[in-house]
Amino acid sequence: MEIRQLRYFLEAAKREHITQAASALHITQSTLSHQLRQLETQLGTPLFDRVGRQVRLTEAGRLFSRFVLRALRDLEDGQLALQSLNDLQTGELRVGVITTYTNSLLPRAIASFATRYPGIHLHVEDLPMRQIELRLQDGLLDIGLGFTTPDNEEHLDSEPLFTERLMLLVKGDHPLASRKTIGKKDLSGLDIALQSRLYISRQLIDRQLAKYIEGRVRLELDSIPAMQSIVAHSHLACMLFEGAVLSLPNLRAIPIEPRVTRTAALLWPRERYRSEAAKEFVMTVRANLSVASFPRASDSAAARPGQRRRTRTREGVQSPHSKRVLS
Repeated sequence: MEIRQLRYFLEAAKREHITQAASALHITQSTLSHQLRQLETQLGTPLFDRVGRQVRLTEAGRLFSRFVLRALRDLEDGQLALQSLNDLQTGELRVGVITTYTNSLLPRAIASFATRYPGIHLHVEDLPMRQIELRLQDGLLDIGLGFTTPDNEEHLDSEPLFTERLMLLVKGDHPLASRKTIGKKDLSGLDIALQSRLYISRQLIDRQLAKYIEGRVRLELDSIPAMQSIVAHSHLACMLFEGAVLSLPNLRAIPIEPRVTRTAALLWPRERYRSEAAKEFVMTVRANLSVASFPRASDSAAARPGQRRRTRTREGVQSPHSKRVLS
């Protein structure tokens, strides 16, 4: 049994299609089929049910996949541990980040890290929060930069960075534009634009404000910059967490009261080895928070060095250090 056979097995199980799996692995379909058959012969049991080019894991395949995932993760952790012995001269670091922080928080941190450790290959993926969670759990990312949610508490550890408030955005001559704050009840009379329910930020908004915005959502749009541009030129209002708000000339961002918040955090898989490169990247991100004009998390909220912290979300509660106001 060879490591490449195990990787082929997992890719076929993930894609559930021989052609697609072979393409992702950059091998021929016949090579992949032969390797999978050979693995099944070695194990003495079918791992897949086959219908044409489609494949589905058998009960034995589902059982075996859990052990394969664990074994490959242990091998990767061993490689990371060895790389840590070379004083960060070489290695790889895979980071997943939500779009908001890709544009606002990461550029300076990446520039600083790349300058200090030019031998580390840094691979950054711009992903929705749910995809970051899944990829961390599957061992496809080393670090995530997003925000804490109740759903990832069981699988991920986190280090809080700062807390963001939810803001209402309207154009400059909107009737509410002169308000210093907006009450939740005021939302019920607005025509609102939001991201789709596929995004966890939207799900956070729905959990807190569903009864105030029911029947008022007129536009659902994935692109946050496009949404703000539309609001700046129409009667629509939108709600975004403050780190995503752009500085557009005809746009007003007004805090919603009582506060609805989310906590930005660095995330990593529980029970996985954290390489020296990962630790240095975390320190670099934290060091660049003030430069990027984001508030640091309070000492009570952040984990002490070397101490794990489970992810927890407390919406409606803001860190006393979070004073960033957008207008």
